[in-house]
Amino acid sequence: MTDLIDIAQMRQIEQVQIVPKDYSKPSLAECEACGNEIPPERQKYGAVTLCIACQTHHENKKRNFR
Repeated sequence: MTDLIDIAQMRQIEQVQIVPKDYSKPSLAECEACGNEIPPERQKYGAVTLCIACQTHHENKKRNFR
């Protein structure tokens, strides 16, 4: 029989499981959020879909809602 601590630990483990990003996909030339151009230097990383401003906004928003 599982108790509350076991359930809490299982939920914690589920939250920290990170799926690695597939960098083999090509990057977009335009940001999918705002339509601005993504600099070629940033496109070289692969699988980039947001410009720097939108990515920063996305990361800050994600950090604030944890």
